[in-house]
Parts: sequence; structure tokens; C-alpha cells
Amino acid sequence: MAGQTLTPRESAILAAVERRLSNPEIASELFISVRTVESHIASLRRKLGAESRADLVAAASERREASVRLPDTRFIGREAELDALTALLDAHRCVSVTGPGGVGKTRLALEFAARRHGERSPIVIELEHAEPDDVVPRIARALDLEAVPGADVLSSVATALASRPYLLVLDNIDRVGEAVRVAAHRLLREARQLRILGTTRTPFGDDAEHVLALEPLPVEGDDDASAVAMLLDRLNAYGVPPTAGERDLAARISARLDGLPLALELAATVSRHLGLEELADRLDRDFASLDRAAPRGRHRTLETTFEWTWDLLEDDERDVLCRLAALPRTFDVELATAVTRPGAEGVLFRLLDHSMVVPTGGTPRRFRLLAVMREFVRARTEPGIIREVLERHADYHAAVAAQFVEHARVDDSDEAMQLSIRLCPEVNAALRWAIAARHPSARSLAASLSVGVEQYGSDVDSVRSLAMAARDAHVVDGAAPGELFVLGAGIAYLDLPLVEELAERALAAARTRSDPRSRLDAHHLAGLSDAYLDRGESALVHLAEAERLAIELGDDWSLASIHQFRGIALRGASLDDPAAAVGEFDAAMRAYAKAGDAMHVNNARYMMASVAAHAGIEPERAAAWAAECAAYARGAGNAHELAHAALVQQSLGVPDAALPLAELEASLRALGDVRCLTRTLLLTAERTPTPGARLPRLEEALALAEAAGDDGHRVAALTALVEAYRASGDTTRAETALGRLEAIAGPVASAPPGTLAVAGSATGA
Repeated sequence: MAGQTLTPRESAILAAVERRLSNPEIASELFISVRTVESHIASLRRKLGAESRADLVAAASERREASVRLPDTRFIGREAELDALTALLDAHRCVSVTGPGGVGKTRLALEFAARRHGERSPIVIELEHAEPDDVVPRIARALDLEAVPGADVLSSVATALASRPYLLVLDNIDRVGEAVRVAAHRLLREARQLRILGTTRTPFGDDAEHVLALEPLPVEGDDDASAVAMLLDRLNAYGVPPTAGERDLAARISARLDGLPLALELAATVSRHLGLEELADRLDRDFASLDRAAPRGRHRTLETTFEWTWDLLEDDERDVLCRLAALPRTFDVELATAVTRPGAEGVLFRLLDHSMVVPTGGTPRRFRLLAVMREFVRARTEPGIIREVLERHADYHAAVAAQFVEHARVDDSDEAMQLSIRLCPEVNAALRWAIAARHPSARSLAASLSVGVEQYGSDVDSVRSLAMAARDAHVVDGAAPGELFVLGAGIAYLDLPLVEELAERALAAARTRSDPRSRLDAHHLAGLSDAYLDRGESALVHLAEAERLAIELGDDWSLASIHQFRGIALRGASLDDPAAAVGEFDAAMRAYAKAGDAMHVNNARYMMASVAAHAGIEPERAAAWAAECAAYARGAGNAHELAHAALVQQSLGVPDAALPLAELEASLRALGDVRCLTRTLLLTAERTPTPGARLPRLEEALALAEAAGDDGHRVAALTALVEAYRASGDTTRAETALGRLEAIAGPVASAPPGTLAVAGSATGA
């Protein structure tokens, strides 16, 4: 009985009853007799199982609530947004949920309406295909108001909505925003209990409107990252439940899709035809795979979704958006205007209003295009514009970075560290493009990036970019010895043969120049290279000449650096004078302090502690120096220096080291410090009791040392491998490792226990 279909007239009368109208009032509104009203109410009571007028009101409310049609899929990861929406609608009468296409605005609004906001009856109006003149009639039809010729329909709607608390959900406002603004303004004025909830990519602009900006689902965090959970749920729903081992692939896909719910839905759909690994590989190339046969319309593909908003943009908005999409990473307002035109800030803010650009936080505030949106826009951008933008991006960051590194040696403030963190990935991206495009900014970008990673901490991508620059003839041909020096210093812990090549170039370039600055930089780099390659005597010769020139030029920083590299030469196996090395590092600390470079004061202290620890010179003082290094690194927020301090502490067996071994290893991998990572792998292997379990660490340490041209650590790794292979009973591999060891270090009779620490001590930091 209660589920029977109502006639249009019965629906209109039920709606009037819900609005608490009397029978005469209903008759007057619908232009029918009171007796006819009574007849229809009797019919409604039979169909709805209602014994009283109050039961009819309750039935009307239940039918309205049931009219909120939710998808059958689970609602995942938006509970916080539901709470925020509740708070906003408690405080304000009109709220718009905004966000890019496919972010889940409609689903959030429908879930909110279905759960009901207090006692408010939901009325959901779909406006995707509406015309401006159709907005008010659609609301009237949802209220079961009968059209009266010559009547003010909006007035009737307002009167109906004023009769009791309602939640009016206006879905997909974008194309009729002005009509919604006019209607909402009047409805809110005349229906004081009314709340309006809209979904739109662009706020419609009424003074009463408050905005909840909906972001994509989180893709990072713990195992319950909402984007990953949603993708896994949809995969199960489509009958392709992922295995336990495929969770990483789901996380990779979710991150690639920026956690955009529609994109995750499409990916789950495609997974019926492709395995997750193949899908992930295809998505790494492009998003063309994200298509489906149904439902048709703007949510069938990402392209149709974004097309819907693209068509609403003005010409200047499309132009600015295309240029922003050409940028390799995030951007702030200054960069946005640099690659577009002065005065484009207003267009950027309009694009934010349109949800085509999203904020990412930070100070100054940074913005980006979602990856899926970026590809959509780039497909509509002329190649010439993309190149122009990338060139402007490179020139802009070359200038900004060059200005920044002018003071980098003497500024270890938190502000400088934060600026370095923001600049480093941008300069890295600009450098890679400049190398590929053979753009003249590559050399300046490489020099600035090298100083930045040396002073504030490195990362794998930046170190690899510097190595690319150092191997590129268009970058190093014609480079001044000073540029080659800073580039060589930046990759010294990654590739020593490459540093040696740069030193040879610098010496050759200095011979063609008469200025002492060029000769100083060339001999300085040659001394650095020879010191790390354990060519002690040659290093001392080059460093002595560099010292003479630094004194002549009054260059305090170079004098400090020369002391530091002299210490590195003295600690090596060829000279093997750890006490003298400690003395040079101490002199370097004092000279760096005079030059105002606090970071390198700490770095020299770390090297002093490292040599003292390995040589057994005053281990208590070595531990104290390492603790000072850790305290400085924490205060400066310098992850690289903290890893250095932790490495010394771990080698000393300090129980409360700054980082446990596992975290130290992970940190050095992220930093791209191959030399210190090799030492950490050797140390971890030394503390692993089972020979078989030591092998993976030792084999990786050997591979890293060989790739870096680091013979000292190759000897250490091979020595330990011979011992581990023999202990494991693998005599064949033991003999092979022994042969490789003898090819480097000469005849070795055996590999007795304890040689690992001895071999490691010869190489130092």
C-alpha cells in the first residue's frame, strides 16, 4: 500500500499537506473544490497507509528523502568533508561545494542529503542540462507545484520552501550560475528556514554563498590512504580483486591519478581488460586508457569531464591555462606571471575559481594543475607555446637561483633552508630541460643547483641532474674553472671519475687564462679530485698552489675548503696520517667560521669526528663532536648533515645515535650520497651475524663503489665479501671476489675477521 504510485494531482496535494496547508488553502492554490481535495486526501491515506494528517506529512518527508538516489558503490574517505559541510550549513544558509570535474562534488552532496541535515527535507535538483530559464520551473516541479498561468513561479516556490525547513540541493550549477544566483538570493530572503547546498566548479557569486573546496582523495599516508582504499574497493566491485602483492600497484595508480575519484573509477573499469601492472605502465605514459562505454555523457571519460568546463572558459583564461599547464611543476603567482604576462594574476584567480587550477599550500602560496587536467590542457596547447614557457621557466629560475646562491655560503637560516627546499626541484626540472634543449641557461642552473645541494642537502634527482650536466659537452665546453669547481664539488660523493674529468677540463681552461681566480679554482678542483681518489701527494701539490692563490686573492672561504680537502688527502691510505688530517679539519673549521659558513664548519667537524672514530683517536671526543654535528643539523633542518652525524655515531656504537641504521640507510638513499650510503651498507653488513644475510648489503656496496669509481670502498666491500662467501661455503664466488680484490689491492692471503673495519677506516667520509 505505502509504495503505490501517486497521480500528479495526488503528489501536488501531498506536497501541500507537507507544507501544512489546510484543505481550503489547497483548494484555492490548485483551483479545485474543497470536496475534491478531501477525496484526494482520502485516497492518499489509503495508498500511504496514513491514519492522520500528521502521518501524511511524515510520509511526504519519507518519500522526499527516498528520492535522493545514491550510487550503489561505497562512499569512501569523505567523512571529514561531511563533518565540515555540516558545520558550514549550521553556520550559513548557502554553501557551494566546489572542485575540479570528477572530484566527487555530487556524491558528497547526495550523501549529505540522504543522511539529512537535522530535520530538513532534501529536495535535489539536477541542473546539468538546464537552461537559465528552466532553473525555477525545475525547483517548482520538484515541489509538486502546479503551474498557474500568469503567476510568479519564484514567489510560489519561495512560499512553498518557507513552509518548513528544507535542504535545497542544486547539482551542477556551472552553466546556469547567474540564474541560480538570482533565484537563491530571493529564496533565502523569503524562506528564512531554507538551506541551499550547491555543487559547482565555479562559485555562483551571491553574497550569502560560502564555499567548501573539495580536494582529491589523499594518496599518501598509512595503509588506509583513501584514494587507494577507493580503488581497491572498486576493483573488488568489478570482480577483479587485487592480490596482496598488487597493493603497491594500486598505490602507484592512485598517485598517478592524483586521487581524483572519477579517474579511480575509470581505472577500476579498465582493469577488467588489463592487469594492474599493464594499466599502471600505460598510465605512466598517458591517460588514453581511461575510457568506458557507459554511462554516456560528461563522466564517460576524463576528457569529456574536463571539456565541460573548458567550453565555459574565456579566451584569455584558456591562453593562461595552456601556459601554466606547460610548466613542469607547481608555481606561485610570480612564476605564473613570468611565463604568461604581467597582470595575469586576475586570470589565475579566475582559473582557481573555475577549479582548473588547485592550491598546494606553502608560503608564498603555490598552485598546480592535476596531472589528468594538465595532460588534457597540454593536448590543446601549441608546441611553440610549450617551448616558450619552458624557456621562460629556465631563465626565471636561473636568475632566481643565481641570486640565492650569492649568499648561500653564509646563510644557514631556516628561511634560506625553506627557500632551498622550494627552489631545488624547480631548478632541477629547469636544468634537465635546458640540457635536453641545449639552452644556454643549463650551465648557470647546474652551478646554482650544485651550490644549493652542497649547502642545504642533496636529493637523488638533483645529484643525477648534476651528473647529466657534467657529462654534457654543451654544458662543460667553455665553462669557467669556477663553474667546473662547484659542479665537481656537487657530485664528489656520486662519481669520482667524472669529477676527475672536470678537474682536467678546469686545469686546461686555466692554462688559457691569465687570471689567478681561474688558476685557483682549477687547482682547488684538482686537489679535491685527487684527495677523494686517494692520490695524496698529487692532491697536496694542487692544494698548495690553490692555497697560495687564495692567500693572494684574500679568499677566506677557499682557504677553509683547501684545509678540508687537505685533511681528506691526509686521511687516505696513500698518506695515512689521521692525526694530521684531524688538524687540517680543525683548521678548516676555524677558517670556515671566519668566512661565515656555519654549515661547512659543521661539515669539517663531522669529518674530524669521522677520522678520529675510525682511527681510534680520542673516541670520547669523536662522540662529542658527532653530537655537536647532530645538534647543529637538527637546528638547521639539514637532513644531510644529520645523516653524516648519525653515520659517525653508528660507527662508534653510540646507543642514542641521531638515526637508527635502517633510517640512516633510507635517508642516504634519498639524499643520493653514494659514498656515505656505501659506508652504511658496509657497517650494516658488519653487524649482521649470518654470512648469507650480509651478502645483499655487501654486493650492493660493491656495486655502488664501482659505479662511483671509489677504490677504497671497493677494497672494503670485496674484503668483506671474500669472508662472507667463504663462511657461506660458496668457494667459487669467494675465489672470484678474491681475484677482483687482488687486482686492486695486490696479493691477499686471506680475509680474516675484522678486516672490514680496517678496510673501511682507510676511506673515511
